[in-house]
This record gives sequence, structure tokens and C-alpha cells, in this order.
Amino acid sequence: KGIFYRQIRSIQTEGHFGDIKENDNFRRFNHRTSEKVYKEFLLYAVGRNLNKYYRFAKEKIKTYEAKTA
Repeated sequence: KGIFYRQIRSIQTEGHFGDIKENDNFRRFNHRTSEKVYKEFLLYAVGRNLNKYYRFAKEKIKTYEAKTA
């Protein structure tokens, strides 16, 4: 049972990191210390989530405008 959960967990996280590496060309960090790397990745993740939210909100507005027209 534990091996099964470990396999599922490894598959789920790899998708996000693979997407970051391939689609956004994020290959290496600019800083060396773990604190700065953490902050850099945190900023990257916030930007990525804002982009996701923007695309979601834009789609919602488009469907709302289509219903009112």
C-alpha cells in the first residue's frame, strides 16, 4: 500500500516540474544558497499562479459577456 502511494505521489509532482522546465525554459536557479533559491522559486510559483488566475478570470469574463449579449 505504501509503495502504491509513493508511486502516485512521484507521478503527480513530476508533471508540474516537467511543465516548468519545458514550457517556461526554467533550467537553473540564479542563486546558490538554499534561502535564496527558495525565495526565487517562491516568486516564480507566485507568478505562475497569478498567470493561471488571470487566464481563469479572463475565461469567466468571456463566458459572462457571451451570456449577456
